[in-house]
Amino acid sequence: MLVAAGTVAAPPGLLDALAQVPDPRDRRGVRFKLVTLLAVGVCAMTCAGHNSLTAIAEWVRRLDQDVLARLGCPFDPFAGRFRAPGERTLRDVFARVDPGALTAAGFARLATLAGTPADALGPDGVREREQRRAHRAAIRASEQPPPRRQAFAVDGKCLRGAVRADGSRAFIITAVRHGDTLTAALREIGAKTNEIPAFAPLLDAVDDSDLAGAVVTVDALHAQKEHARYVVEDRRAHYLLSVKNNQPTLARQLRALPWRDVPILHRSRDRGHGREEVREVKVCSVDGLMFPHAWQVVRIHRKRRRMGTKRWQTETVYAVTDLSAHQAGAAEIAAWARG
Repeated sequence: MLVAAGTVAAPPGLLDALAQVPDPRDRRGVRFKLVTLLAVGVCAMTCAGHNSLTAIAEWVRRLDQDVLARLGCPFDPFAGRFRAPGERTLRDVFARVDPGALTAAGFARLATLAGTPADALGPDGVREREQRRAHRAAIRASEQPPPRRQAFAVDGKCLRGAVRADGSRAFIITAVRHGDTLTAALREIGAKTNEIPAFAPLLDAVDDSDLAGAVVTVDALHAQKEHARYVVEDRRAHYLLSVKNNQPTLARQLRALPWRDVPILHRSRDRGHGREEVREVKVCSVDGLMFPHAWQVVRIHRKRRRMGTKRWQTETVYAVTDLSAHQAGAAEIAAWARG
């Protein structure tokens, strides 16, 4: 709801979602509720575009009293005003809050907004932006049928500008929903480990109702037999795993399949970001592959060139999935692989 020029109060339901995040602080001496500080951060970043703690603190300091009240800021009876949190308070709390719990709360809130009509989203600019986005999505949907299953992409990333106390860079692993790119789960990777041990704990944070029957897409690092068994047997979901030379035996098996005899089942051509890409997809059903629950092997041949040039760069990648041919066609697999 717009309450003042350049300021936006917490929308209904946001405070309820953020209230699910556990407070890591000692109860003694707490002046600002955790839900209030989190709502300040969310509103400052999403509504005002601020991405630094200094800018967030300045933003909340300039808010009107009725906005501070809606955010849950405490009332100072001596000054007769609602108090705004300072930069030090925000910095201390944001550094200690559990990112996984915050991500889960945010995903729950955004999931409820995903089906909200554009007319109910607020100012005219927001409605127009959502209408344009819906129009582009409708065009893409008319070009090819959407996948029949929801999909989550698991990937590790380095947090740009984030440094741990020992000077090492901070890495996280996330599970992001295809299509609307909502982050369903997030987990920090320890300084002395990698993404592989964090795979199952990350997906443990995704609700069974969201993950059951969905497809988990991951890069070659997670082409692990334990991961495949966990996704299929423990979570009742499906996988699409890229395969490279970190699994040399499996990679040799995939390359040795009779691909010359397999027809191209899906072809796409895209232009954007100053380049053109052609993708050709072949899919082969297998039996007895040395990988748990594998039913289909995917071969994606990519050709890329910069616009205005004639030289093409080619790349061939392979992937495996536990979905059979009647459960997932080549176009669906291509959409998941790209998503």
